[in-house]
Amino acid sequence: MPAMGSVALSLLALPPAAGAEAPRSTPRAIVEALYRPYLVDPHAEKDTTIDSVAQVRRHATPALARLLDADRACEKRTQGICALDFDIIIDGQDWELSGFGLEAEAAGDTATVTARFNNMGPRVLAYHFARTGGRWLIDDVVILKDNASAADHPWSLKDTLTAEYDTTARKHR
Repeated sequence: MPAMGSVALSLLALPPAAGAEAPRSTPRAIVEALYRPYLVDPHAEKDTTIDSVAQVRRHATPALARLLDADRACEKRTQGICALDFDIIIDGQDWELSGFGLEAEAAGDTATVTARFNNMGPRVLAYHFARTGGRWLIDDVVILKDNASAADHPWSLKDTLTAEYDTTARKHR
């Protein structure tokens, strides 16, 4: 069980729960908090549900928050799935996480935190941040693929939602 040991060590390095975060959290601390529930239970149980959209929205720029709200409104209106049919934090529906690690880069009022882990295959997600009103907020989540020729490489949360809910091209009324 060496993988479990590395997950446990990763958890020791994580900051307090998301609700206990200081208002001026760093991008890295925000992304660590997003992954905490998955690392606490690295092997998903069928009755375990985490609302990844709500988790990201709590830390989203106003523009991204509006897009996430539009998708939630669509789900409520249609009583079904709209643009997002998977967990955007783990790039999947179920999880069995191992090898979790983060890299952070900042330049001025922008930052990127890249999460790398295995979840039934390698995953690489880049969280793009913008400093807004003195706070770091997520402006996009980009899922990178190992296979650069894949049709959905890379996949952008913001681009996907903009294409779906842009006022000039509404698909769900």
